[in-house]
Amino acid sequence: MTSKEALHHLVDELPEDQTELARVLLQDLHDAADVDGPPLDAETLASLDRGLADIASGRVARRIHTKTLPLYTPRP
Repeated sequence: MTSKEALHHLVDELPEDQTELARVLLQDLHDAADVDGPPLDAETLASLDRGLADIASGRVARRIHTKTLPLYTPRP
């Protein structure tokens, strides 16, 4: 399975009430991507994978939205 296929699978498995948070996080990642800049390092990619896995498995709790990016807290 390619990375894109795995990402699509994670998104497909998200509960509907978590899709907006995932969209905002992915949009921020997309917007932050600098085609002329260095690629994300392995530690950052691993962190993103953990965060997406937390979202996909429902281990997140919503917080009050800020003006920039909604925050989430992984559930134990």
